[in-house]
Amino acid sequence: MTSEETTAEKEVLSRRRFLELGTGAAAGLALSSLPAGAPFTGKRAGSGARAVILVNNYGGPSHLDLFDMKPEAPLEVRGPFRPIRTRSAEFELSELLPLHAGIADRFSLVRTCNHDLDALHETASSLIQTGRPPAAENPAPHPGVVTSVLRGKNDGKASNFLLGAAGNKPASTRAKHGPAVLSPHDLRLSLAERERFGLSPVGDNLLAARKLVEDGARFVTVNTSDRPRDPLGWDMHGRRGFSGFAELRESIAPRYDRAYYALITSLEERGMLDETLVCCLGEFGRSPRINPLGGRDHWTGCWTVYFAGGGVQGGRAIGRSDELGSHPLDRPTSPREIAATIYHCLGIPEKTTQRILGDDSVQMKESGGREIMELF
Repeated sequence: MTSEETTAEKEVLSRRRFLELGTGAAAGLALSSLPAGAPFTGKRAGSGARAVILVNNYGGPSHLDLFDMKPEAPLEVRGPFRPIRTRSAEFELSELLPLHAGIADRFSLVRTCNHDLDALHETASSLIQTGRPPAAENPAPHPGVVTSVLRGKNDGKASNFLLGAAGNKPASTRAKHGPAVLSPHDLRLSLAERERFGLSPVGDNLLAARKLVEDGARFVTVNTSDRPRDPLGWDMHGRRGFSGFAELRESIAPRYDRAYYALITSLEERGMLDETLVCCLGEFGRSPRINPLGGRDHWTGCWTVYFAGGGVQGGRAIGRSDELGSHPLDRPTSPREIAATIYHCLGIPEKTTQRILGDDSVQMKESGGREIMELF
C-alpha cells in the first residue's frame, strides 16, 4: 500500500454496498424458504447463546500493541508499550488495557486469525464478518441477517441492529431482515450508565447494544469506527489524518477498554452474559515493524480476535504467533472459522448454515469452516 487514497480506490466493496449485499435480494432469495424463529435441537457445548453483540473494530487494531505483545522482540517490532499480568494464567495484555486485564477470565483470545486476500478494509471487513470473500453475485449474507431469519421475532419487529454507522442508512435496511440502523441517541440511555461506559462514542454504542439485547434483540453489530481515515480510529498509519501511538495511548485504547469492561460486567450483573455472545473482531492486524512515520500498516498474516459469553470459557489463549507476531506458529485460524463459531454459539446447525450460504456441496469441516471448539 502506497497511500490510503490508493487503497480506497482499490476497495472491492464500499460499506454501503456491503450492507446492501448482506440485506438485499440475493440474501433474501437464499433465505426465503427458511421459517423465522425455527427451533433447534441437539445443542452441543457452547451452543446456548440467545443473542450476539458483534464488535466490529473497523480499521484493524494493533495486535502487537494490545493483545499479542512481543517484549523480547527488537524495538521496531515490540513498540513502546509493555505487557501486564491479567486474571488469566494463559496470556498477558498491554498496559493500555488494564480493565481488560481485570476481567481476562471472562473472555478468550484467538491469536492466529489470518487470510491471504488483499489488505483492503472493506474486502477484509466483509470477510471477517461473513466468513466468505465478498462477491458481487450470490454474496454471503451477514450473520445478523441469518440470525434474524432463523431466530427473529414473529411479531414483525426488528431483531437485527447496526450501531455506529454515522447515520448512513442504506436503502436495503428496509428489507425485513436487514439491520435497523440506530444511533445511541435513538435510545433512552441514562447519564449514570453512560458515565459507567465512559461518555464516549464507543461507550454509548456498546451501552446501546446491551440495552437492545436486553430488550430482545438477537443480533447487534457495533462499528467502533466508521471510516479508515480517522485520527481516533484503529487505522494507525501514523501520518496525517490517521492515528498513531500517541492517540492509541491517550484516547483510543482507554475509551475502548472502559467501554468493553462496562459491557461485560453489566451483562454479567444482569445474568445475561451466558446467553449473549460478545465477539470483538478486526478485519486484520498491524504490521510487525513500525513504519518510518511511527505507525503500523495493514497486516493480514496474523492478528487477534476475542470472544466472551455465549458459552465461551474465559481466560484461554487459542494459538500462538511467531516471535514477530507476523504469522501463526500453530493453530492458524481462518475468518470462516470465526463465522462458524458465531453460528455454533447460536445453535444454528452446520448443514443449515451451508444451505443458507448456498454451499451445500462443501463440507465445512473440510474447508476451513469448523467452529473453534477450544473456546468451549
